[in-house]
Order: sequence, then C-alpha cells, then structure tokens
Amino acid sequence: MKYYSLLFLLFLLSCSQDKKIDYLSYVDVMIGTGPASTSSVERISETQRPNPLTIPAVTAPFGMTQWTVQIHSDEGECMAPFYSRGTISQGFRATHWINGSCSQDYGSFGIYPTSRDRQFRYLPNQRNTMYMLNTEDLSPAYAKTMFPELGVMAQMTATRRCGFFHFSWLDPKNPTIVIDINNNHGAGYIKIDMERQEVYGYNPVYKLYNGAGDPAGISGYFVAKFDKEIVKYGTYGNNDYQDESDERKDQEVMGAYVMFDFNTNETLKMKMGTSFTSIENARKNLEAEISGWNFDETRQNLKNDWNELLGRIDVESENEKELTKFYTALYHATLYPRLMSDVNGDYPAFAQEHKIKNTSEFEYYGDFYTQNTAPAQMPLLSLIAPKQYNDIVKSLVAKAEDGQWLPNSSMWNNYNSAQTGDFSTTILADAALKGFNFDVEKAYHFMLKNAFETPDRETYINGAGRRSLEAYIQFGFIPLENEMLEEPVPEAQVSRTLEYAFNDWSVARVAEKLGKNSDHENLLLRSFSYSNVFDESKGWMNGRFANGTFTEDFALNKTQAFFNGSTAHLYSWYVPHDIPGLIEIFGGEEIFNERIADLMKSTKYKHALSVCQHIPYLLNYTGNWEKTQKAVKDLLKEEYSSELGGLSGLEGAGQLSAWYVFSSMGFYPVCPGSNEYQLSSPVFEKVTLYLDKNYYPSGKMTLTTDGVARSAVFRKVRLNGKETGTTLLHSDIQNGARLSFSGN
Repeated sequence: MKYYSLLFLLFLLSCSQDKKIDYLSYVDVMIGTGPASTSSVERISETQRPNPLTIPAVTAPFGMTQWTVQIHSDEGECMAPFYSRGTISQGFRATHWINGSCSQDYGSFGIYPTSRDRQFRYLPNQRNTMYMLNTEDLSPAYAKTMFPELGVMAQMTATRRCGFFHFSWLDPKNPTIVIDINNNHGAGYIKIDMERQEVYGYNPVYKLYNGAGDPAGISGYFVAKFDKEIVKYGTYGNNDYQDESDERKDQEVMGAYVMFDFNTNETLKMKMGTSFTSIENARKNLEAEISGWNFDETRQNLKNDWNELLGRIDVESENEKELTKFYTALYHATLYPRLMSDVNGDYPAFAQEHKIKNTSEFEYYGDFYTQNTAPAQMPLLSLIAPKQYNDIVKSLVAKAEDGQWLPNSSMWNNYNSAQTGDFSTTILADAALKGFNFDVEKAYHFMLKNAFETPDRETYINGAGRRSLEAYIQFGFIPLENEMLEEPVPEAQVSRTLEYAFNDWSVARVAEKLGKNSDHENLLLRSFSYSNVFDESKGWMNGRFANGTFTEDFALNKTQAFFNGSTAHLYSWYVPHDIPGLIEIFGGEEIFNERIADLMKSTKYKHALSVCQHIPYLLNYTGNWEKTQKAVKDLLKEEYSSELGGLSGLEGAGQLSAWYVFSSMGFYPVCPGSNEYQLSSPVFEKVTLYLDKNYYPSGKMTLTTDGVARSAVFRKVRLNGKETGTTLLHSDIQNGARLSFSGN
C-alpha cells in the first residue's frame, strides 16, 4: 500500500514539474507604444507627454531584424516606425529601430499586400490604409493584421534573422505584394529574379550624429521568396512605375511589386531572409532558419524560444496586471543588443567600408546603447542570458580590434559620441569581474587606451575616444570653456566628468584583477574626480571654469547644458562607485537622506533618465532599507502601467524595463563592476531565477516573502536562513542564494 502511495506521489510531482507555463501570454507588446499615461506624468498635458518610442515587435530575442506594422516609411531621427495613435498604416516593416532610442531606423524594408485591380498605390505615402491589429493574439511571436479596405488579412511570425508572412485575400483578383527600399538618400537596389522566383535587394545605411549623412559602410540586405509563382511584376522609383521592369538602383522612393494568380480559397506565403553582409547570406539565413513553408511550425518555434527565455524568471502572483508588466518588461529588456552575424559566421567589420569578417567562436552583436543599458539592462542579461551576454561582450572587444578604439557606444556598426561617458568600459569591467570567458587582457588594453589616449583628429571626429580627455586629465574635471562644437553633445562638461570618474573606477577594477598595480592606483585616484565639480557654496555639483571658479549660472532644477540637458538636482547623485564619499561631501547622512526624500516626493525626479534610477537605493547606504523599499515600490506603481502609455519616458533600449525587472524582484546593481546588488524587496510572493549551470553552478536563486509583497515593507531578510544586510553579492547568486523577506 505504501509502495503505491509513493508511486502516486511521484506521479503527481512529475506532472507538476512538467507543467508548461505560457509566459508569453503575459507579454503585451503594445505597452510603451503610446504617449506616457503613468501616474507620474498625469500632471503633464496630453500633448506634451513623452513617448517611450517602443514598437510591437515580432522578433526573436536579440533578433537581427524586427517586424512591425509600418505607420510611415521615413527612417528619420526620432521617428519610430509604429505609433499606437491612429488607424492608418502603409503595411509592414522589416526594421532595425532601437526601442526608446530617439536615434534612427536603418537598412529597413517595407512590405505592402494589395490588389492590382484597385487603384494601384505604389508609393508608400499614397497608401495610408486603415488597419486593424488583432491585439488578442498579438505577441513577440505572432501578429495578425486586417486591412478592411483591401480585403486582406496578414499573419506574421519570425526567426532570429528572418520574417514569415501568411497573406489571405477576401477576393484575390491580381493579389500583389509591394516591397519598398526605405532609404532617405535615394540609394539602394532591388531586383525581381524570375528564374529564382525571388525579390532581393539592399538598403545602404547612413550615419547619424558623427558624420551625419555619410555612408556607414553597411547595408541591410534581404531576399524574399513566395510559395506561389510570380506571374507579373514591375518596379518603381523617381515618381514613376513600370510594368515588366525587374530592377532599380539608386533612385528616390524605390521598390518593386510582384503579382500572383490563385483562387479565393488559396493564400500566399512569403518568407524574407535578412543580413548585414550580402544578399547571398540573406538567402543562406533564410534557407537555414525557414527551410520549408510551415508557418505554424515557425510560429510555434518562436513561441517556444520566448517561453524558454521568459521562463528563466518565474514569478508567482494572482494579479494578472502585475504579471503582464513584469513579463513585458522582460521582453523589452531582451531585444538588444542586436544579432548582426549570419548563420555562416560572417559579420560586418566594425566602422569599415563593407568589409566582411568571419568567426565561429562567437555570434556578433551590434547596436550598443551603452550609457543607457550599462546600469541594469546588461547586468540583467548576465544573469538570465549569459551565453548571449558572453558573445555580446566578445563583440565589443571585436569592435575595438577592428577600429583600434573601444566605442563609447555603437549604433549602425559605427562609432558615435552622442552618448556621453565611456560605458563600454563599464560593461566590459562588469563582465570581467563576474568571471565571464573573454580575452580580458585584450579588452583591458583598449579600456586603458580610452582612459589615457586621444585618437587622431579624423578618428576623433568620427566618434572614437573620450571627449575632452586631455582637459579632464589636466584639470581633474572638464572646464566649461571646453565646448566641443563639432559634437552631437557639445557641452555636458559636468556630466562627462562624473561619468569619466566612474568609468576610471571601472578600469581600475580590471587593473586590480590583472595585477596592474600602477594603473590601478592611478585610475583609482582619478575616480575621485567627481569631487572636483562639487560646489561647496551651492552644496551640489556645478559647472567649473579652468581657473577653478564655479559658474554663478546655477539653479538646482534648471536644465543646463553642462548637465547634458539635465539638472544638478538629478546628476549630482551620479557617483555609483563611491557612495560613502558622496555622503561625506553632501554633509553627512542626515542631509543626504533629507535630499533624497525631498527629491523623491517632488516632481523633479525623472525616472526615465538612467543616471537617476539608482537614487532610491542609496538610502540603503545610510541604514534606511525600509525607506528604500517604499521608494522603489512607489516608483514601480507610478512609473509603469499595463496601458499603451505604460512607460514614463524613453525606454532606452531596454534599460527602463530592466530597472522594473530587477526592482520588482527585489534587488538592483547600483554599481556595475562592484559585484554587489542592493536589496529593496520583491513585489511577488515568490521569485525563482533558473540560471544556466555553465555560468552559475547552483542553477537557481529564489526570493520569497511572508506578506502581501506588492506593497509590503519588510523588516528582515535572511540569506540561506541567516539574517543578512542589504547587500547581495554576485557570488551569493552563483552559489544559489535563497532570500526570504519577513515582517519580523
């Protein structure tokens, strides 16, 4: 009898363990596609509310190309391809937009299903067709869109490098697919290959910021295949179209159209491979990732991929809105950096003119929005996607090898200095101190070079090297006289001083790890440079002239150019590597606490700025953990919602969402590179992180609470059964930390 009872118990346990949770069902890709509507921005008029500039992307995690409904064909600055306002569309876009970046799309293509028997609107701005996006089934793995005027239904899914469409016409008379080259410079190429039954082409990429308007040396390439025979075709460009023309190159508003012939009960499938190296590699990517025509199988595979990634963090809650906010944030935080290498290992050499390199040692990633993502998004990837993260770090080193300088940030596979600071250094330091497997000596060489050397004039103008480094080294700060008029951000002297001090500390940490004692001492001393822009007469960071005097043009909450368009009230806290030193120059713990309290309860705190997001956790450093918990949980409620405008500002390539993921779990990396996290407390009853044992031997970390976690402020926390403080070590996570939060 006992034997059968034991078998029954084992059966129940096995059923429990095999139970599959559809984490993807909690992801709402529409969150962040509308103007912010969170409680923190309710005081702002509707027309002035920030737009997080996210898109409802159908894509794989870290996918090369994302697929979305297209609202306009422009690749211009700060113009996302999709906004939730309005009901007019131009079809779909294969996009390389960076969520919440306010940069530019690049190498993109438009796809428009129509019928030739209607008035043929071949130009994107002539289409403006009403669309209905089915939000019930919408997810990162699938989208279904209706075009009532055209009588067309389109379904869409994707792989890591490819898109897959399934089109249905209510009355398929001359069903037609139009493909656009979305280029703002009258450049590109498109070809209809009747022998191969393909449409293929490329869209050259142009720089923004440094060298704006110059070729970036890469293109977006595509190959489109169909499961029906092309029966008619044509091309358009320079404001005309021509039937039976099969090729266009370097013309304004350019593209091609292909027509098919089938019955009412038939459908059309189209799959499109993409690449950053060649048309041939776009074809190889397509053959490798979508070899057949099984749309449902491709959709299910992508759904499985997302569920596997999202399921690496399991949170328990009865509140579906909280689950939606969490897993949508996790989705947003795992879109970038972007995969740029092909299935055969080819990738575009960094900052070089259409040079192709190849590696089988790692996958190559691009679009590093480093200043935004270094604080939390990249540390989050190190926990939940360590394999991709390791390749991402190797990609940064590869970029430095190609260009001979470590990029401050990297977009469209080029240097740019639109982001202040040297945060690739911080990302590499964090990875090195965590023990990830890459050439740390080689990385250190380029980190050190960035910290001490300035490139030649041409390389510097193109965006490599720290801005005003010589002045920073000479004075210990960047004087207000140092205006960099050729720069995308010509001033930001105080911001850069504070950021360089932290970046110097990051390099010092790696120097210490490698036994470079002289470098360590020198850089550690430089890391205290933040104190050189502290104005004792004002009690805050302030702009300083070369003669040592501070500017009198100071107002605590006035946006000022030397704070990179921000304020002293916000930037003065940006000393993540030396909080005790910051407390001291502020005048002690009492003043420090009062200032944080005043800022957090005022309307001056701007949560969407990555330089601010560590501030509520600073209360831990003065023994005020309970206040940290309250401040963090207030922000989780006020700055995020499950509505279209559910993000309070620019998403920043996943940083804003990564803060939510960390903070709702109950811990946060205040200072990347320190191997420390500061505790708040979870908003869920239980959080389980399933960790890759190749990087985290324990394989699991758990956080549990004994109360209503969403709003509770806890008094005690235990680590593996023993009461502990508010600092969690990375080694604790590696060893399988079990954190329990209690009210007594």
